[in-house]
Amino acid sequence: MQRVLAISNRKGGVGKTTSAINIAAGLARLGHRVVLIDLDPQVNASRGLGVTGVDVTLHGALLGEHPLKAHATQMPNLVVVAGSEALSGLEQLTSGVPNREYLLRTLLTPWRERCAFVVLDCPPSLDLLTVNAYACATELYIPLEGQLYAADGVSKVLDLVARIRQRLNPQLQVKGMFFTRFDKRKILRRETAEELRSQYPDLVLTTVIRESILLGEAPHLGQDIFSYAPESAGAVDYAALVQEILVR
Repeated sequence: MQRVLAISNRKGGVGKTTSAINIAAGLARLGHRVVLIDLDPQVNASRGLGVTGVDVTLHGALLGEHPLKAHATQMPNLVVVAGSEALSGLEQLTSGVPNREYLLRTLLTPWRERCAFVVLDCPPSLDLLTVNAYACATELYIPLEGQLYAADGVSKVLDLVARIRQRLNPQLQVKGMFFTRFDKRKILRRETAEELRSQYPDLVLTTVIRESILLGEAPHLGQDIFSYAPESAGAVDYAALVQEILVR
């Protein structure tokens, strides 16, 4: 059965795209066929895997201009549906379109037999693009940075999930939250982690992604962390996170 993973947080700067890239790559390196879909108008997931300057993007596919197309990456088994800055105008362009919350779900239907995993890099907002992601996802993972007000962002995402489950996609499940850029030496991050583990004991994953310069360098070369620095702390942490996701 295909698993569709939405990586989402309404707050920016929490390592969302870095996580989407490396979760997808981590699954691919284990032999799973994976497609990463870049729903963020900042298109950092596409650029981070070296997919740039393409004419066929998710934006055109959502508008019915062409079929959904995936582009190859340096990682075997991993392809990317390229994003576009034009996605920021999708809500206006589809005003009045019936069932526009299901545009992505409809596009993905023929892909059910092509890959084992779909990873959705959601925008840092709760707009139509995120609703489309939630409407077709089977699982939601929330990256968090251990800082003040982290719990506020989580509660808003969970509120939207509850509405999506009721109205659009009863199969969607929140499977986990995980900390990124984690430094146990910083008291605030430790305290935030402890607070959220207490508040959501069944959802906060064991794996944390440690702060790493290499995780920031890899996308500039169009590579995932496993290709760029396979022995690094970032590669070790994302490999552990992928294993945890596989058994959720």
